[in-house]
Amino acid sequence: MHPAELAAVVVLVGALFASAELLRRRGVSSDATRRYTHSTGGMIAAVLPAVLSLGEYLGLALVVAAVLAWTRARGLLGSVHGVERPTLGATLFPLGLAIAATFSWSHPAAYGLGVMTFALADPAAATVGERVGSPRWAVWRGTKSVAGSLTFVGVTLLIGLVASLWAPLGLLAIVAVAVILGAIEGLFGFGVDNLVLPPIAVLAWRAVGAD
Repeated sequence: MHPAELAAVVVLVGALFASAELLRRRGVSSDATRRYTHSTGGMIAAVLPAVLSLGEYLGLALVVAAVLAWTRARGLLGSVHGVERPTLGATLFPLGLAIAATFSWSHPAAYGLGVMTFALADPAAATVGERVGSPRWAVWRGTKSVAGSLTFVGVTLLIGLVASLWAPLGLLAIVAVAVILGAIEGLFGFGVDNLVLPPIAVLAWRAVGAD
């Protein structure tokens, strides 16, 4: 057990949501604050195998998911839930991370790389997809765009190339992971990609040599 470390992580997660609420009250859009919590929360989660046990991590993920579900139902935490489009992504994200952790807790490099990929590539894709006009297609309760999917692939490629400086990742393997994850991300709407992609990303990076 790591009670001090767990308490510190709980405080850190609470501070993340508090800062997002403060930003929203100062005029930052809910889309921006939601992406801020997504990327920052994912980056925090990526390093947690170094400080928590798997049981502690899974318990924390379930608590965060429950809190997000409750605040969504109550109309609270507008910095995360206040977007116009219908989505369950915020609640599903910690559950996706929990599933990813069960597959790869003993492989922290693959876990960290997979989580960072989704933490950074997904909000980047959403931002570019909204701002750059490109062909779109329908997914369940939403749409995806060519610009957004290409951005997801590009960010994943960049992450893989940086990781290749310390992990045995070949260029073709990195390209394959980026394309596969980009294609899968383009299939899901309503935030379901937040549940599906983290474990797939972790397994994909493990398959090509991150350990």
